[in-house]
Amino acid sequence: MIRVTGRYQKQSVELDVPLSLSDGTVVEVVVRVKTDPSVIERDEFADLGMTRLEEEWDNPEDAIYDDWKKLYGL
Repeated sequence: MIRVTGRYQKQSVELDVPLSLSDGTVVEVVVRVKTDPSVIERDEFADLGMTRLEEEWDNPEDAIYDDWKKLYGL
């Protein structure tokens, strides 16, 4: 996951930093208007927790459990 900020102008989003993605790369865009500092802090903390969970959950060492029914003969 890549997180980047930007500005919305003239029906387009201009990113604050360039991304090194190939043309045609499919992406998901989530729009969060940054106005209320307490909401921003809460949302960023929640995102950080979810990012860490995804990193922990999706790792090669645990991939053996992805097909747990086959592993346990169910």
